[in-house]
Amino acid sequence: MENNNKPKYLDIAYVVLRDILKNWIAIVCIALSAAIFAYISAALCYVPRFTSRCTMIVSAKVNNTGVYTDTTETEKLTDTIKAVLTSTVLKKKTAEHVGMDSFDGTINVNVIPTTNLLEISVNSPNPHTSFTLLKTLLEIYPEMSTDILGDIVMEIFEEPSFPSSPSNPFKFNRNISLSVLISSIAIILFAALYSYLLDTVKDEYDATEKLDTKLLGITYHETTYKNLKARLLRRKKRLLIGAPSVSFGFNETIKKIRTNIGYYRENHGGKILLVTSYAQGEGKSTIAANLAQASAQRHQKVLLISGSPSTSALLDLFNVTLPEEFLNKKKSVLEDYIYTHKNGKLDILINTYDHMYTTNFSDFITQNEFASFIEEAKDKYDLVVIDGPSAQSSADTEVFARLADFSVLVVKQHCSKTPLLNDTIDTLNKYNNGLAGFIFNNVHSSATVINIGYGYGYGHKIDYGYGRYGKYGRYGSYGRYGKYSKYGKYGNYGNYGRYGAYYQHGRFEAKRNKQ
Repeated sequence: MENNNKPKYLDIAYVVLRDILKNWIAIVCIALSAAIFAYISAALCYVPRFTSRCTMIVSAKVNNTGVYTDTTETEKLTDTIKAVLTSTVLKKKTAEHVGMDSFDGTINVNVIPTTNLLEISVNSPNPHTSFTLLKTLLEIYPEMSTDILGDIVMEIFEEPSFPSSPSNPFKFNRNISLSVLISSIAIILFAALYSYLLDTVKDEYDATEKLDTKLLGITYHETTYKNLKARLLRRKKRLLIGAPSVSFGFNETIKKIRTNIGYYRENHGGKILLVTSYAQGEGKSTIAANLAQASAQRHQKVLLISGSPSTSALLDLFNVTLPEEFLNKKKSVLEDYIYTHKNGKLDILINTYDHMYTTNFSDFITQNEFASFIEEAKDKYDLVVIDGPSAQSSADTEVFARLADFSVLVVKQHCSKTPLLNDTIDTLNKYNNGLAGFIFNNVHSSATVINIGYGYGYGHKIDYGYGRYGKYGRYGSYGRYGKYSKYGKYGNYGNYGRYGAYYQHGRFEAKRNKQ
C-alpha cells in the first residue's frame, strides 16, 4: 500500500499544478483586480506627512568659544531637552500663540552622533503648519528652559526648513508590485487548495477507490497537435486507433479495453453497447469511435450510431467527407442513413439530417421503429456501438440505456464530481445487463514528466511496459541495448554474430568443403 500512496500524491500535485496552469489567465485577472483594489484602498487611506527641521548647537554659557565640546554631556542632556521641548505646557503655549486649539503635530529631538548638535523636527499633515509650529516653538522655549537647563545654551545653527514634499511619499511602484505579488500568491494558493479538495477522480488510486464500478482501462493523454505548425493552424490530429499520429500505447490501451469488454460479453451476453459520460467533453465520442474501429479490425461487422442529432464529431474522427451520391440519395427508411466506411467492416448511422419520421431527435429514438431497427441490427452486426449523449445534458441517455444490452462510462480525469458519477453509475446499472465498467480517460500522469518506467495498463499495476525502460523500450530486452540488439546474443559479437563462435565454425566448415 505504501508504494501505491507515493505516486498518488505526486500525481495529485501534478494534476493540481496543471489545473492552475490551465486557468492562469483567470488567476492573473483576479490577481490584478485584487492588486488594483488593494492599491486604491492604500491610496484612499494614505495621509501625507510633512516635516520641518532645524539644527541647534548645545553650548555652555561660560565657554568663550561658544561650543559645548563635551559630546557625552550633550547625549546625557538629550532626555532633559526632549522633555522640555515635548512638554504639554510648551505645546499648549505654542498652539495658543499660533491660534490653534491644539498642537497638531509631532515633535522629535535627536542628537547627531559624535557632535554637540541637536536636530529638532515637527511633523504634521500640513507643510505650513509644520513650519509655523517649529518656528514658534523655537521662539517660546527659552523662557521655559532657563530654570531646567541651567548653564546650557541652545542656539540655532540651521534655520527651520519649509517642507516642499511629504516625508512619507506614496511609493506607487513598490505598492503595486507588492499588491500584485501578494494577490497572486493568495489566488494561486486558493486555487490549489480548491483543486485539491474538489471531489473528482484525480489519479488511478481515486479511479479504483471512489467509483462503484470496475475499471476497464486507462487512456493516457495524447498530444492534440502533431507539431508547431499544426498548432498555429489549429489542425488537431485524429485520435483514432491505427492513425499514424497516435502513439503505440494508446493503440494497445484501446485493444485492452476491447478485450475486457469482450470478456464481459462472454459472461453476460449482448451486442448493443452504449458509451456515455456524465458531462460533455469527457471524450466519449473518441472512445466510442475507437472501440468500434478496434472491433472492426478484428473482422467484426460493427455499426456505430451517434446518440445525438449530429455526427460531425464522428465523421471528423474517421476523416470522412460524405460523397455526393450519399447526400443526394433519397432516404425512405432508416437504413438509408447508414454510411459504410472504406474498410467495409464499419458502418456509421448518420444523424445530420432531418429524419422523415420527426424533426425532434428525442421523440424519434423513443418510437417503436427505432427500437425495431436496433433489434434488427443485432442479427446483422456483431457489435453495435452507440455514442450516447452525456447524462448531465440530456435525458436521452436513459432511453439508449434501455435499448442497449450493456454500457460503458467514460470518466475524464479531474472533470466530473464523484457523487455525480456514482449517481450515473447507479442509473446505468438499472437497465438490462448494467454497466460493464468505466474508462479513465485523458489521464495526465507525473510519470510522463519524470521519465520513470511508464506503461499503459489499469489499476495499481501497469500491465504494459512500453515506456522508456519497459520490456520493449530503449533499454529493454529488445531495445537499443537489449538482449537482441546490436551487441546482444544475436548481435555483431554474439554467438551467431560476425565474430561469434558459430560464425567462425561456419567459416571453417565452408573452407574445408571447398578444399
